[in-house]
Formats: sequence, C-alpha cells, structure tokens
Amino acid sequence: MSVRRGASRRRAAACALAFATALLVSEVASAQAPDAGHGASSWPYKFPIWGEKLAERGIRFPLPFGIGLNYAYADQAIAISNIAVGVNDGPMTDLSKIIKFGDLNSRINALNLRADLWLFPFVNIYGMANYIVESKTQVSVVEPFAFDAGAVQSGVGGGFGATFSGGALGLFGTLDLNWTWNKMEKLDKPVGTFLLTPRIGKNFGTFAGLEWILWVGGMRQSIQADTKGEIRLSDAVSGSGFQEKLQGWYDGLPPGSQAVVDGIVGRLNGDGDPVIHYQLDKAIKYPWNMLIGGEIGITKAWRIRTEVGFIHRTQFVLGLNYRFGLFEAGPAAPAK
Repeated sequence: MSVRRGASRRRAAACALAFATALLVSEVASAQAPDAGHGASSWPYKFPIWGEKLAERGIRFPLPFGIGLNYAYADQAIAISNIAVGVNDGPMTDLSKIIKFGDLNSRINALNLRADLWLFPFVNIYGMANYIVESKTQVSVVEPFAFDAGAVQSGVGGGFGATFSGGALGLFGTLDLNWTWNKMEKLDKPVGTFLLTPRIGKNFGTFAGLEWILWVGGMRQSIQADTKGEIRLSDAVSGSGFQEKLQGWYDGLPPGSQAVVDGIVGRLNGDGDPVIHYQLDKAIKYPWNMLIGGEIGITKAWRIRTEVGFIHRTQFVLGLNYRFGLFEAGPAAPAK
C-alpha cells in the first residue's frame, strides 16, 4: 500500500504544484491610451511629462493617476518535465522516465490591486498586489498506470510593469510588459511570471453618455521553470482504486526497477500522513493566446474594463478603475 502511495503521490504532488504556479494574475493593462485628432486644449497637471505641450496639439490624455481593483480567472494547460521526488527526510529520486502525464490543467481565481501613473504621454508605469483566492489543479497520469490527482491552494504576491502606447489613423496601440512574483502556500519560493501583451484598438467616442473603447490583441506568458515544494500524501491523490493499481504495477516491476521505488516506499511505511517533497520543471503548454477587450468610461474618473482570452488559454478579467489628477502645473506663461 505504501508503495502505491509513494509513486503516485510524488507525481500528483509534482504536478499539482507545477500547475498552481502558472499564475495569470496580471490584469488588463491600461487600455485607455492618449487620443489624438482633437482641437487644442490646456492640460493642468504635471503628468504626463510634456502633456501640456501635446495637449496644445490636439492630444487628449487620461487623468494621470489611477487605482484599480480587478478580478481575474484563468484556465490553461501546463507541461511538466524533470521530476524528482522524496518522502519525509529521504533523498530525492528522479522519476522523469517513469511518470507520463495526460491532461495537466490549472484554474485560478485571483484579485489584483493596481496603482498606475502616466509618466510620459506614451509610457504608463504601475505596481500591483495579487491575492490568489484559489488555484486548483487537475492532473491526469497515464503511465505507469492511469489515475487522477490534484491540489487546491491560495497565495499572495505582487509585481510591476509598464505600458507603451501610440496612435495613428484613428487607432491606438499598446505594448504591455509586466513581471510578478507570487508565493503559493505549498511552494518553497515565489514563482516568477512574465507577460508580454500587444493590443490595438479604437476609441469610439461618447454614446449614451458613456465613452466606448474596444481592442484586440494577444498575450504571451512565461513562468519560472524550476519549482520546489511539498504536499501531504492525503492532499495529492483523488479518486478510488489508486492503491490497488499502484500495488499491481509495483509487483510487476523487475527487481532493478523495484529498487528505485523502494527508496521511497520504505519511508511511506507506517502510520501518519507522509510529506512528499518534489522538484520539477514546468512551462505553459501554449504560451500565446488571443484577447478581446473593452473599456467603458462612466466619467473621466471612473472606468470599467473587461477582457476575454481564448485559443489555448481561457481567461476573463473584470476591473473597476478610478483615475485622478495630482500635482497641478503652475499657471501657464502668457503667450508672446
């Protein structure tokens, strides 16, 4: 019985934690870009830098500062390799050639708080704090025998980023880059995530008292490759019949192969709930996906934005953003 638990949980544990680290927490980048093609106007604030001069040329800006609260959901596939497992205080054992996975899936629900500033008319900088409400992983193992595993955990983290923007022919384009680090409760160290998100869109102006902005784009996600963590045996494996399958597999192994598993099995004998320690490499199976999004300006200050991702990764973001002005510029010099 302990034999079965050993081999399977190591895999289950390894997978479960890998998925939990695929964190699509970064929310919608600031899609409200400067808007050209208007009459000359005045700009009362010090930010963005050069804002006053460009306003005179017919460019309108969002209010310089913003605070946003966002909800994010993501469902995506993960790839795992180079798996090593140990039980309790035992040595790590390489199981990369033993374990083969079927579907590896991670679902995440998270909240994101973000503060941003239009530093220049074409550069928005921001910092953010993340709370992963729930990261739920589903693991399908097909070799050495079929079984399902999974894990549920929460986490906290944060990061920073920048959005570069420009406009032409009545359209705007943005390129968002951000880095986040999130500490999950069953991982030893924070996991780094990098997002690259190009978008192109249009501000359709005001209808029914609301400002309408729509865009399309793509997102490329990459996560830190190496992961270390631990999980209780009882938290890793789901479903029934696992022990019988594992024992049947172990009994059918040649002595040399059994010796590899014995090093783990010996530490699983006895009472208690063993702790599985694991090391693995993971990656997003499909790094790119498509995006469609929109923003509604209720007022210049209050904005609602949403975005949907599809093709290989399903994601949804809904956020409320409050924009405001600070640091008013001094009175303009009289015209000569």
